[in-house]
Amino acid sequence: MLSRFILYICFISVSLLFSQNRDFKQDDHLRFNSIPDIKLFHSPPEPLFVGRPFELSLVTEISDSLLSSVLLFFKTNKMETYREIILTGDSGLYKYKIDIKKFPGESIDYFFAVRTLDGGIYGAPVDDNNLLSPIKRIFIDPVQYFEQKKRLNQ
Repeated sequence: MLSRFILYICFISVSLLFSQNRDFKQDDHLRFNSIPDIKLFHSPPEPLFVGRPFELSLVTEISDSLLSSVLLFFKTNKMETYREIILTGDSGLYKYKIDIKKFPGESIDYFFAVRTLDGGIYGAPVDDNNLLSPIKRIFIDPVQYFEQKKRLNQ
């Protein structure tokens, strides 16, 4: 009986130890390591159309031999939490194609994280204080976009 009690206590302790933090609020910020030699580059694609897939890419000057993983975190306005995707790449270019039919929504928030073999974690995009500032984009209707562009060119 005592051994079952101890076993239950162990299970509860382990589950609490490895559980996710549900207290993370939208206003909370993640701070990343900052080393001037670590450079991560990302240019958001423009425009993002409703229902059409698009590609997000990250370029880094960090040697592939020093990287542990390159990650993309994203969520649409209809998703409750961020989805984590491990990116594959070659010569410092890492990319992932997002199919909006699989991840429906009207907007997307996303950011990148790079983990090095020495345990450092670097993010993009970050502000001047190295606080994570995810990119937010709204999907637009392609018909309206091209009609507006046509009117502006006349």
